[in-house]
Amino acid sequence: MEHRDTNDFSELYETFRKPLFKFIQYKVSDRHIAEEILNDVFLKAYTSIDTLEEKKSLKSWLYAIASNRIIDHYRKKQPLTIEIEDEILMGEEKRDSVYSDFDCCLNDFLDQLPPSNAEALKAVYFDEMTQQEYAEKSALNLSTVKSHVHRGKRSLKHFFEQCCSFEKDKHHRIIDFHKK
Repeated sequence: MEHRDTNDFSELYETFRKPLFKFIQYKVSDRHIAEEILNDVFLKAYTSIDTLEEKKSLKSWLYAIASNRIIDHYRKKQPLTIEIEDEILMGEEKRDSVYSDFDCCLNDFLDQLPPSNAEALKAVYFDEMTQQEYAEKSALNLSTVKSHVHRGKRSLKHFFEQCCSFEKDKHHRIIDFHKK
């Protein structure tokens, strides 16, 4: 494949497009992101193919590019939850009011939980204790506390989903809700 011959590159694309896409989609699960990564892989391959010394290593080279793009995707994705952009700040007041609307239901839902789950949730989320601190204070194993918190959160989520439908932003944060 010398000097980016378009016909050769088209052949390369047709040969590796489907298997690379399956590989990428398995790693990222979102079809649109997988397509973007696949496009990035072939763009990188097209612009850098002249640097490839052995044609035999073409397949492993393409998969290495794909793996690096997948890693880049996850590296970029993590800070999004920490970064605060102007758009997010503008919507913060509305989100706060949405969460405050849940206050009326929350205590009723907590009362419906088994006492061990409700107490663990209150300690960890309202009293801002760590799970370790609550475990020590209550003379429980940490794994028991984690189970209580997990079960309590799962039950609360179920209660809220039974009474309301939620609208979420691109970061999966609740921005609005409607009572069913």
